[in-house]
Amino acid sequence: MTTMVADRAERLARRRSTAAIMMGTILIVTQSQRMDDGGAGPVSWGITGLVIALFLLWASGLFRDPRLRGMLNDEGSDVNRRRSLMIGFWNMLATAMVCYALSFLKDYGPRDAIQIIMTVGISSALISFGVSERVSIHS
Repeated sequence: MTTMVADRAERLARRRSTAAIMMGTILIVTQSQRMDDGGAGPVSWGITGLVIALFLLWASGLFRDPRLRGMLNDEGSDVNRRRSLMIGFWNMLATAMVCYALSFLKDYGPRDAIQIIMTVGISSALISFGVSERVSIHS
């Protein structure tokens, strides 16, 4: 029984890592396509937020067997998650500084800056987590 749960946890961890990398990449592509004079609209942001929230609920194993959830969210995964959040945070700060510096060269609205900052932070955290998990699984 334990080996079945462990095998299932390994499969789900692989899917989770692949999904995180794909979602981060898709977020970058979709948000960059939405960059125009008006920026992303509220519906676009709502859908993006909903998709990411659903991914986080699925990836955490919240609605799964507690043993499986414990194997999915082990110490290594917790370290990867914290590191990815830190990377996303620092990338958001760096992007905010770049947006501030560029505001002296080009006049753009706060929506554009927010869209760029959020896209860089969230996507870098997702991709970093997916890559870290993938490396952990294969080592």
